[in-house]
Amino acid sequence: MQKLDGNIEAFKVCETDGRYAVLWKRKDGNYGPEFVASETWHQIRQSKEKVNWSKLVWFSQGIPRYAFITWLAIRDRLSTGRRTSSWGQPQSCIFCMEPDETRDHIYFACPYTFMVWLKVTGNLFGLEPDPDWDITMTRLRTGSYDRLTFILLRLVFQVSVYLIWRERNERKHNTSYKSVDQLAKVINKTVRNRITSLKYACNPRLRSLMIRWFEAHDTTT
Repeated sequence: MQKLDGNIEAFKVCETDGRYAVLWKRKDGNYGPEFVASETWHQIRQSKEKVNWSKLVWFSQGIPRYAFITWLAIRDRLSTGRRTSSWGQPQSCIFCMEPDETRDHIYFACPYTFMVWLKVTGNLFGLEPDPDWDITMTRLRTGSYDRLTFILLRLVFQVSVYLIWRERNERKHNTSYKSVDQLAKVINKTVRNRITSLKYACNPRLRSLMIRWFEAHDTTT
């Protein structure tokens, strides 16, 4: 019998019908003849209680690299001015020059980012978005939305968090600046490209996803 990391029994050798066979341990304590990566992963990882915002980050229609930045933002681990000040690198908000650049300021208390957020959410919330981070998170987690609207809200949230952070870094290191309208168009296009990549028209559960997105941004009604 061997162990993983000194404490997880990975497999054991047993004799069946005069032949030796390797059996791999499952998470329920039993053993099976095949190695299953997910079963082994659940044994070696440190399990913690599921957080109430997990569905805002990890969902099948999301974009992995955008989800990662969103995860960092929710955990307040982005290298904002407040965090870098402890490293001797204080920094004000590059969008509006607010002296204390925090996660909550960037999303979406800053006038620039809030105007972007207003444009890209449309009427998905059912009411006007709030610039307060905690209120936004609460509405995303606890609001009563139909399935398509909930998918779009999470998707536009992830895309906005990622692209606003990228715009912030581009302004910091380069000379390129996007206006509110320009950044909103990039976010809108990214969301539509993601919807298209899901082959929504062929999926009965997603068939009206693009229609719902356009409805949310129809300014003629």
